[in-house]
Amino acid sequence: MGFIPRKLIERLLSLLGYKIERIKSGDDSNLYKKYPKESLINKKFLNVGAGKFYHKFWTNVDYGSEQYEKVQNEFVELNLIEKPKFPFEDNSIEVIYTSHTIEHITDESVINLIEESQRILKKGGVLRITCPDSNLLVNSVKFNVPSFWDWRKEWFLKKCGIDSIEIELEDYLVREFSTARCRFLENSKDSLQPLEVREKMRNLSDNEFLKWIVEKNTFDEKFANYHINFWNYEKLEKICIDAGFSEIYHSGFGQSLSPPLTNIKLFDNTHPKMSLYFEARK
Repeated sequence: MGFIPRKLIERLLSLLGYKIERIKSGDDSNLYKKYPKESLINKKFLNVGAGKFYHKFWTNVDYGSEQYEKVQNEFVELNLIEKPKFPFEDNSIEVIYTSHTIEHITDESVINLIEESQRILKKGGVLRITCPDSNLLVNSVKFNVPSFWDWRKEWFLKKCGIDSIEIELEDYLVREFSTARCRFLENSKDSLQPLEVREKMRNLSDNEFLKWIVEKNTFDEKFANYHINFWNYEKLEKICIDAGFSEIYHSGFGQSLSPPLTNIKLFDNTHPKMSLYFEARK
């Protein structure tokens, strides 16, 4: 059998919707070259709400729950709802990352998380937060862009047995901000109807609307995976200013100013189409 030119193979695969890509090394140690060896050995990089995450230089911090126990790797147990003191020394941690965690907990718990992060980070250390971008989600409904929500249709089908034709745009907002009040859930509490949500959006400012849609939410450890809160840049910025962070700025997918966090195979890969990327530097 003769040699088949790579370009011909690429062309054939392209017609089928595939492409050839060189396999890159999984070793990203070069991203940590500015950090002292002691920080690497002692894992002075924290992933809060880590789930199945694993990296040889990182310490996972998480809450053991039935919803996540099947995927969780070894972790330091912390229940953020209890507003705990983190078991790390002042000025000892290089980087803290938390992805799609803060929408599951209360304002007070997030304030504690950010204050504790400021305490334990070294000078120049970075806190990176990713979460649903509340302003973006609200605008997708205000501007009537149903295609924005294609990524969420599967949840309604698997969790509720609901086909997308039965879902109104306001249902998506309820799912993201007040999951327990989604009208399609069997255990829904005080469910929110699309018409009521629509009227509130029309009559309230965006910030007033967001406060209204989460105001009855409480954390339930039986449903720790449910969303109970909203977050945007302005809300996080104020908390970080009050906590004493020196620099606060918008970021983007894979755009961290902390080199280890630019590895998008490990970070920023939860729903990037709807996420806010936020960083604060001590």
